[in-house]
Amino acid sequence: MRRAVSLAPPPSTPVESAPAPPAPAVRALVRLALPAIATSLLQTLVFLADRLLLGRHSEAALASMQVQGPLLWSLWGVFTGLLVGTVPLVARAVGAGDARRASAVTRVALRAALALGVAVAAPCFFLVEPIVGAIGPSDPALLALSATYVRIALVGIPSMFVATTAAMALSAAGDTRTPLVAGLAANAVNVALNVVLIFGFELGEVRLPPLGVAGAAIGSAVAFTLEAALLVRALVRTDLPVRVDLGAVVPDPGVHASAFAALVGVSVPALGERLVVHAGYLAYASVLNRLGALVMASNQALVTLESVCFLGAEGFGIAAAAIVGQSLGRRDPAGASRAGWVGAGLCAVVLTALGLAILAAGDAGLRLFVPPGADGTALVREGASALGLVALSQPFMAVSVVLAHSLRGAGDTRSPFLVAALGGLVVRVSLAAWLGLGLGLGVRAAWWSSLADWIVRTLLFAAIFARGRWRRAHA
Repeated sequence: MRRAVSLAPPPSTPVESAPAPPAPAVRALVRLALPAIATSLLQTLVFLADRLLLGRHSEAALASMQVQGPLLWSLWGVFTGLLVGTVPLVARAVGAGDARRASAVTRVALRAALALGVAVAAPCFFLVEPIVGAIGPSDPALLALSATYVRIALVGIPSMFVATTAAMALSAAGDTRTPLVAGLAANAVNVALNVVLIFGFELGEVRLPPLGVAGAAIGSAVAFTLEAALLVRALVRTDLPVRVDLGAVVPDPGVHASAFAALVGVSVPALGERLVVHAGYLAYASVLNRLGALVMASNQALVTLESVCFLGAEGFGIAAAAIVGQSLGRRDPAGASRAGWVGAGLCAVVLTALGLAILAAGDAGLRLFVPPGADGTALVREGASALGLVALSQPFMAVSVVLAHSLRGAGDTRSPFLVAALGGLVVRVSLAAWLGLGLGLGVRAAWWSSLADWIVRTLLFAAIFARGRWRRAHA
């Protein structure tokens, strides 16, 4: 059986006496983090590819992603909150050597993910127009493009939920490479389909007309379905403690009932956090959508550039959460604490470098989103005005994302909920409305409010993690 990667030292190791983390701890974290970063990048590369290719198709197509991007991200982000408990439950079971419980949690979580995905996608499919209209601009053409994309993409939501849950279970057990391989395959298919479906295809007498946003949505739905199939197949065949037999009769209903109760108990506060975060994000997006197509398009270009940084933070966070949970399962709080601080520090260094690279690229990076033959001067000028703020946000985002993941890995989902309510809902939205609608700062309003949000979260998460009450959270 493969061993899960862990930062935890033997239980007899003295508690947090060294001022700096030992080299083995850093190496172990990096071994888990690098595949997780690549996987996070690949998961969102599906939508990133849509933005890049739709930007080359037309400015209207790119601007429409300011509607469907936040909407679909919110549906995924909010409702997968009910599955977040998979990480601390599996990680602690693996750390304690309880393969039976790790498998039970994984099996229950996968079934819950499929049922939840269908329950979310079905009503949204029939209510696309009012949903899009509630958060979109007044332009009928942009609303029509967004509705088309969302309706098709919703077909892939159940697969997206299953893929996310399977990746959580594997990562919590110490396997971040399998999700990476599945992500590579899914993205290769998505890019190939996007090129053909967005721009059309002609070979001899065979001709496929360009489908624009509809083609991008089809590619995304197919990609997530493929990724889910590959990850579930890996869980059925893996030699890790999370191996499951999806077709077998449940040998001990009590074990699975206990696993389901624990999953719900840990995940409900996470659902509250996600609801607050995404309600705030949709309100934030609604403010930006009132600033016009130019601001919408330039903000999407900046968000796409920054997404590489955010995904790096997610990767370090996933690694830290897994090791925090495993360490607590071994009754090693010192190792758990070290994982969180090491992950936050390493991530801050990496994201600072990436932020500076985005700043150095300047106009060249923004011109990737300008259609061939178009001037694009206005979009580039508007986006360039906020590049410094994008770079300045990165170290704060790094620390807050990793420490939030670390707390969840320990089973403390309440603290991230409270911090998200203050930072994402109060600070970000109120500042965006004041700076954008009141002072007319355009896209800079979005990034000043984002910077303030990340600073507030960093300060709060650092204080909570240092206090250490999360060590007594039960998962």
